[in-house]
Amino acid sequence: MIFKKHEPEFSPIDFFITRFFIGDKCLFEQETKVSLPTLITGDAIDIFDESYLIESREFAFNEGAFITVYRIKKVN
Repeated sequence: MIFKKHEPEFSPIDFFITRFFIGDKCLFEQETKVSLPTLITGDAIDIFDESYLIESREFAFNEGAFITVYRIKKVN
């Protein structure tokens, strides 16, 4: 049996970035070595003692990083 060395097409992810936006304003950003639990549309989250609702999420890759962008709105 012949084993071939696998050469990945892309470099490994070095870190994960999570960003929370209200409109165009970035309310909070966190960089971690491991991915944070995934939030889905309709989930509620507390940031700085305020409650927010997840309206949507987007994913992107950038130079060895995986980026998750959440669009949120403040819960009254």
